[in-house]
Amino acid sequence: MLHITKNEMRSDADRNSFGLAALAVCKAAKNAEGVNDAKFFWINPNLIGIIVDAEAGAWGADVEPTAEAMKAFFDLADLSNQVASEIWMSAGIGEERFNMAK
Repeated sequence: MLHITKNEMRSDADRNSFGLAALAVCKAAKNAEGVNDAKFFWINPNLIGIIVDAEAGAWGADVEPTAEAMKAFFDLADLSNQVASEIWMSAGIGEERFNMAK
């Protein structure tokens, strides 16, 4: 599953600190068991997208975060506002869930 978030930098934030905070979220994600990869991308100078590729139940709102992850989330929140949050599942997982409903 891909966990995709977008964060918009606050007007009073430092751009370098904003990028480092996004990097810290990615590092915390990579340290979580079941996370395959985590990267962030500059969408524009004030907007960052974070993509975490994780097995189901390894990352996200329903998973108990580590202290490292919570620090990273709060540091990023101090500098930005989350403007989007999506979870994308593979076609295989989607098909499995569809078949469960039959």
